[in-house]
Amino acid sequence: MVGSTAAAAWGVARMTRDVDVVVLLAPESGEALLQALRAGEVYFPESDARQAVESGGSFNILHPQSGGKVDVFAIPASDPFTRSRIARRVRAEVLGVEAWIATPEDVVLAKLRWRLESRSETQWRDCVEIAAINDLDISYMRRWAAELGVQEDLAELLND
Repeated sequence: MVGSTAAAAWGVARMTRDVDVVVLLAPESGEALLQALRAGEVYFPESDARQAVESGGSFNILHPQSGGKVDVFAIPASDPFTRSRIARRVRAEVLGVEAWIATPEDVVLAKLRWRLESRSETQWRDCVEIAAINDLDISYMRRWAAELGVQEDLAELLND
């Protein structure tokens, strides 16, 4: 789990209407994922999902009976930051459910990267809250910030 769901595990108190997950896909596994979804009791936009699993991107999965929604971020297996996030993930209870979640450092870095285009205040507030109450590995974050192009935002966050 990533995004606002993972942020909740690290102390961000805000409601979210969905669960965000990262799926690291090898080129040959995309079709298997789509077949598994087709066999379930869920709705997903097939063309968006196909595009995401073939070239990276996101799509939604909806469970009509419960109203549940999952945002799936399909990332090519070659993405080094995502490989690092998955290698560093931790087991934790999130909103009453045992799950694998991204570390607080990786949640912040991903939110800062996402914020590059949107300049979202919600993403920024999440980062501020996580940084305020967690003992972060700053050297790890600085290494990745340079690669992700978020050095300025990370510096501002750490100075706040």
